[in-house]
Amino acid sequence: MRGVEIAWQQVFGDSGFGFQANGTFVNTNKPYDPKVVGQSGFAVTGLANSANFVGFYDKNGFQFRTALNWRDEYLSGFGQNQNTGSYGAEPTFVNQSFQVDLTSSYDVTKNFSIFGEVLNINKNKQSTHGRFKNQLLDVFDYGRRFTLGARYRF
Repeated sequence: MRGVEIAWQQVFGDSGFGFQANGTFVNTNKPYDPKVVGQSGFAVTGLANSANFVGFYDKNGFQFRTALNWRDEYLSGFGQNQNTGSYGAEPTFVNQSFQVDLTSSYDVTKNFSIFGEVLNINKNKQSTHGRFKNQLLDVFDYGRRFTLGARYRF
């Protein structure tokens, strides 16, 4: 395996605005080729490029954060709930995904704050496929999720 991760964090003076960005780019010299049905041996699972971008504001007790998260398709493992196949365990791939999240909070006092978050604003669905992209295995639709709350620090 080989790869590189790059990251950058920037705060714009005393404005309270800033961002964080990172990307991870990975590869292997032993990739799994799903078109070779008889392929056996070693395969790296979970290996995927990914990138994240977070824009934020944090000043005067108010915090706001928007996160964009992307992960490329990757080999999850071998074996499928639907099929163990006559050629051994069939591969399961996780499809690429992109999700947008928002979080915000306000410090009412030094010890008391209120907060809210909306996860998966874009209603991203997570899904898996088999050996070929059109062999859909599972779809996980968690939908948009909302949280409201308050915190008190003793």
